[in-house]
Formats: sequence, structure tokens, C-alpha cells
Amino acid sequence: MEASEGKVSIKTHHRYRESMKEIMRFCAREFRLQKLSKIADKHVIAYVNHRRDQETAEKTIKNDIAALRFYRRYMEDRNGELIDNRGIGLKSTPDGRKDRAWREDEYEKMLKLTRELNRKDVELAIRLARHAGLRVHEITRLDGIKAEQAIETGWLNVKGKGGKERQVPLSQEAKQVLLEACDLLPDKKLKLLVPKDEKTHLVIKRIQGFIRRHREKVFEKDHRTVNLTIHGLRHLYARGEYSKREKVQSYKGKKCKFDRKALREVSELLGHGRKDVTRIYLAR
Repeated sequence: MEASEGKVSIKTHHRYRESMKEIMRFCAREFRLQKLSKIADKHVIAYVNHRRDQETAEKTIKNDIAALRFYRRYMEDRNGELIDNRGIGLKSTPDGRKDRAWREDEYEKMLKLTRELNRKDVELAIRLARHAGLRVHEITRLDGIKAEQAIETGWLNVKGKGGKERQVPLSQEAKQVLLEACDLLPDKKLKLLVPKDEKTHLVIKRIQGFIRRHREKVFEKDHRTVNLTIHGLRHLYARGEYSKREKVQSYKGKKCKFDRKALREVSELLGHGRKDVTRIYLAR
């Protein structure tokens, strides 16, 4: 169905709903805004800048704004027409299927840098992203109590995008990271990487900023088409988990591109409801 006719597919509708949850949470938190119809240009620009600070792909940001435009189309009391994409600085986006995963040697070099520069916060964050597949906001949401429970049970309860929860089995390396993080806490009720009385989003910015400043020192130029971000470590994690589960399958004498069972299991580990998103992580 054509969006120009005011209709979208069921898959797009579900994606738009998730985008709107992100936008409304941001507007409520930053502007105390309660009604979708009151969103104006300044809110949209602030949201786009916020997502860019998180190093969110431009394609994802465009999808979020498309969702906002779609829902506002049906509101009689909307606050005028929104600024267009060009006014926000949203231009054509690169192919989302580009390989964003870190190479193992890039990860090891960055890990070494965090230790040399005494950045334990960044070290713990990238190790959790690499060995548990966590998003940066999921990492900074963890507290000492949840971490200790996960170490004891071997399973980490993660609250991801849109409040969706998942259970992540912990490797020995992931358990070790949580142990080290807990040892640094004066109070187990505190968040692992967020000092008391400090804003979580500022901690996230510091972690992302460290990687942004130092990534050129570690990446393999001959193999790199996109910049390294902490999110790219989730891609590396996904590939490792998929490789553990993959079994060679064939159909009519030809090797299948994906093992469906392995793909479904990795999607669940990442907190994705759609397997096509996980295929992007695997870049196959």
C-alpha cells in the first residue's frame, strides 16, 4: 500500500509505533510535553540532535520523523506543519546494510587504549557491548543489584527499546565484567557506570565521545567503510552468537543464506522482533 494514500503496511505501522514511543518519551522528558499535537519544529530539531548524539543511523532518524509526520496527518489540532527534512539537515542516507561490525583486533586495540588512558567506564561499557550484546543505554541502566543477580543465575534481565525485556545468557567474560563493575560500587543500589547525582545521558555521551576521538587509532582502514561506534560491537557479538548456532542447511542442492533457527535465537538475544534487522547485523 502506498504511504501517499495515507496507508502503510502492517510491518511499517509497527515500526512507526516504536518510533513514536521514542519521540514521545524524549519530548516528555526534555520538554514536559504531553500531547503529540503540540510537537513543533524546536522539538523535532532537538530530537534529531539527541539521536545524532547517540550516533543513531541517519536512516533510523528519518524513519522516526516519517512516523511523526504520518500520525500528525490525522490530527485536526496539530501545531502547524513541521519543518521539512532538508531544514533539519536530513539528507539521503547510506545503505543500512553496510558492515558496521568491529573486527576483533579493533576491539582489542580500543580495549588497550581504555586501560592506558585509565578509562574504566569505557572499558567496562565496550566489554559488555561485545560480550553481552547490550546497547549503550541498556548498559547504563544496569544497577549493582541486577548485576549480582545475573552473576548468580547466569542470566541478565535487560530492558531494551520500548520497555521490551529479554533474558541474555552470560558468558564467563560477561560475568567477569559485571563482577568488576560491582566491585567499584559503593552502594549496590547505584547504577554500574553512572556516578551518584550524575545524568545518565552525559555518561553515554562521554563513552561515545571517547570512541569517536580514538577510533581512527584502532580501525583497519583497508576494511572500514563506516565509522566505529559502540553499537558496532553488538554486530560483532551477533556474528559470534550466530556462528555458534549455525548449521549448514541447503534447499534444492544450494546452501541457504541463513539458518532460520539460529537467526531467530540471535534476534531474541539482541531484542529484535524482526529477523530482517538481525540480517543487517550479520551483513550476509
